[in-house]
Amino acid sequence: MIKNQPEAPVGPEQFRAHAANLDAVRSLLGEVHAAQGRAGQDVAAFGSVAGWLLSGMHDRHVRQQELIAYVEETMFSWADLLRRVADGDHELKTIVRHDDDVATRDGTPVVEGPEHSFEGLQAGVTSRVEQREWIAAPLADAAPVAEFAAPVDDWYAALRVGGLEYALTHIEPLRHLIDGLAGLPRVVACDADGWEANGRDLLCLSVLLRQCVAEDMPRRDRLDVRSYHARMAYNVDALLGLAEVAASMAVITRHAGELVGLTTDIVRGVIGDLFARVIAWVTGVPAGIPVPSAGVQFGIVVVTAWRIHAYIDALETSIGELSRSVDG
Repeated sequence: MIKNQPEAPVGPEQFRAHAANLDAVRSLLGEVHAAQGRAGQDVAAFGSVAGWLLSGMHDRHVRQQELIAYVEETMFSWADLLRRVADGDHELKTIVRHDDDVATRDGTPVVEGPEHSFEGLQAGVTSRVEQREWIAAPLADAAPVAEFAAPVDDWYAALRVGGLEYALTHIEPLRHLIDGLAGLPRVVACDADGWEANGRDLLCLSVLLRQCVAEDMPRRDRLDVRSYHARMAYNVDALLGLAEVAASMAVITRHAGELVGLTTDIVRGVIGDLFARVIAWVTGVPAGIPVPSAGVQFGIVVVTAWRIHAYIDALETSIGELSRSVDG
């Protein structure tokens, strides 16, 4: 047993005030919990082509909600126990002690805080995602509407737009293809914003909880108070870890949405360009390009279909690689 020197008591009002501050942290955490519940759970928003590859995002969302709820419950329990200490029903050393703790002769536990901080927990994941090395070659250096890079006259540009509109209006498989690619970009953007906001809020709550413990319970000369600080350090660190996860999920969500949008834009451009060519060939209207033979025309259609498949395959490969980052 470790000998513990008698120390001046901490007053009941101090415990009650600290319990009230823990209630405030718990209330704010409840708001974060509710806000998180509205973000990041609908992988269908990424479209049928890419969404199924991001199924782990839903699992991550569920786990994040469970952990936030756990910290909420922990704050509730500590506030209740501290009020019982203030009422004289318990001692601080009693509510802090676990059965396996080393204790002094009077039963005051000697508690150590976390050995490692969760700060920077997701830094490696975020860095890998932002470096974009997970993006497959056909999309790695692509630009939106890549097929429209070459300068053309106004007539042909209008023909491209009209050709795309006709294709997506009258050719059902192409319309389904684009719908399956595009998903719901606004929902994805809102999900990314939601993850980002929750990350900021959780980080602020981690700082707030640390400040509350430091300011409300300053008697670090007391072993029971020091042990209480150590116990609460785990909750401070848990909030920090949750903030790190939310911030990384915001980055993953945003990059996934951007790549889906880029691929959709490219495929739309390829389709529009092909239909502009076909219309020019059929009508015989000069379009600033030579009219190829029938065999070459067929070859262009086949190559275009192959290129669309290549872009979609690159998207699936890329999103599959990105999905591994969801699990860290």
